Amino acid sequence: MHFITSFVLAFCSLALSRADDWGYPDWDSDTVSFPKWGELCDNGQRQSPINIDSKKTLKGFFDPLVFENFDDLQNELQMVNNGHTVQLTGFDDDLVLRGGGLLNDYVVEQIHFHWWSEHTINNIRYPLEMHIVHRNTIYPNTSMATQFKDGIVVIGVLFHASPIRNGAIDKIVGNLDSITSASNINKFVSVGNVMAFEELMPSADNYFTYAGSLTTPNCAEAVTWILMAETVPVTFDQVNMFRQIEHHNGKTLPNNYRALQELNDRAVVFVEGDISGAARLTGSLALTLIVLLASQKFLL
Repeated sequence: MHFITSFVLAFCSLALSRADDWGYPDWDSDTVSFPKWGELCDNGQRQSPINIDSKKTLKGFFDPLVFENFDDLQNELQMVNNGHTVQLTGFDDDLVLRGGGLLNDYVVEQIHFHWWSEHTINNIRYPLEMHIVHRNTIYPNTSMATQFKDGIVVIGVLFHASPIRNGAIDKIVGNLDSITSASNINKFVSVGNVMAFEELMPSADNYFTYAGSLTTPNCAEAVTWILMAETVPVTFDQVNMFRQIEHHNGKTLPNNYRALQELNDRAVVFVEGDISGAARLTGSLALTLIVLLASQKFLL
């Protein structure tokens, strides 16, 4: 069963990312320019990631986000080096996100990492960013979901530098040796350490949200981004373990973050928790109108 699941997930990942014909520049190089990925990646108007200027965000209020089964211990977790990131799949039960401003339930398809962060806040780039990729349950698969503007929700979690090791990240990087080599690309391995994904999550009371895209080809503009305002600690040593991942034989992946994209008049909303129901309802209605007006020029 795990073989079938891994094969299907690997196929979907490859179909979405066209693994052999795109990549990242080495940002440590003296002469670096971000490569063209083609089509919507180069021509889209709602691309991600972006810099979030906290002084220019709108304020919104929603009901709390609800994370179902994120506290469950994962016993059958699978990990893979797909040539572009470290990705986790094989969840024991569906991890479901609902609430906030979402109109439907969203189920986690995969979790992956970027080193350094893709999003910046007030032009600050963090050492690590985790993406929790969810599919709208009204669509049968990820490929179909990426064709609709409400198809995907990605939760972004930023990690700040700390002298104290992150125990949950250690459970992941402790298994990287088995997938580091390029010869192991797209070969799934079991993660031996049992963990619950709430161990990787900060408080979800406050977050930024905006309409954007996948940050890898095909860069589908189908993503509602939820970027947590609270950050999580990680050591540079732990981040450096991700940087040993190979994308080709003998060639490591020192970084895997996309260049920042233009905002293009999109609304970025800062959502605050712990408010009264009446204020939340009023804010939600106002926010819906603001977001619709701000994104109207980009609707098909």
